Amino acid sequence: MKIAVLTDTSAGMDFDEAAERQVTLLAAPIMFGNRQYHEYQDLSTADYYRLMRLAKSKKMVPTAPQVSMKTVKATCDALAKTGVTDVIVIGPSLGISGLVNTLAAYVENITSVHVWPWDSRGILTTMGDQVRLAAELVAKGYSVKEVFAQLTKLRATAHSVFVVDSIKPLLRTGEVNPSHSPGSTPLLAGKPILIFDPSGKMRVAGSALRLKGAMADFLDDLAADLAGADPVKATVLNADQPEATQRWLAGAQKRFPTVKFDVALIGPSFGVHVGDGAMGLAWCQDYRSLLTPDPNVSEL
Repeated sequence: MKIAVLTDTSAGMDFDEAAERQVTLLAAPIMFGNRQYHEYQDLSTADYYRLMRLAKSKKMVPTAPQVSMKTVKATCDALAKTGVTDVIVIGPSLGISGLVNTLAAYVENITSVHVWPWDSRGILTTMGDQVRLAAELVAKGYSVKEVFAQLTKLRATAHSVFVVDSIKPLLRTGEVNPSHSPGSTPLLAGKPILIFDPSGKMRVAGSALRLKGAMADFLDDLAADLAGADPVKATVLNADQPEATQRWLAGAQKRFPTVKFDVALIGPSFGVHVGDGAMGLAWCQDYRSLLTPDPNVSEL
């Protein structure tokens, strides 16, 4: 058995890192009107937000269609020619993308390899860390079943919270409907706060009058997990907001001086949903702590 890990750029992973980790990375498509771009391939994050701001005056709404099954099949067929027998496909949360469900219904058309779809129930860092964990476990010789067991543990610890300037992009994409989403909080004055719940659905969880207030609330949530026994990896996420990012990073480090906070951009494929004023915080168990041998998991 030879296993490959396949994902797309909504994991917040660029092509250099993917190559280093031996991850097969597909560029998520982004549409501006009739023009199609590909995330991190011919559309950088900075260029995306520049185009988004220009598009506002033209009332042009960017969209992020899922990676086509034709592309996934061609990629799997190419992997098969290198001796790969099984492909773990880690996709963005079903709460914002139909990729995993579409693939699950399509796998019978891919006969060159055995395809194993996995719903990360997240996006960006929380999805990317699942990809990193899977890649390292595969390199260690773990079976698909054993990889999924460790991914399940990591996924259960994942949290993503965002504060956005406006709910309008999410209403346009249909990913959030405050009046119909179970558990959603009615919209109040201020900036909407969004969370991914344990099932991977994104919902409105309240609002904040200022970014600083949202950050304080997010750090309160993070504190509970930092008090646990497992090491935690946390990331400040931003939609091309360098000044706000530095303020959030400084505030986070002041409150938790022993925690190392990473910083990552909200790329185009998720920026379509949250807009150019978004800030967020993502955290989960440090995936590297799940790489040590588990007495209940036998390495091959």
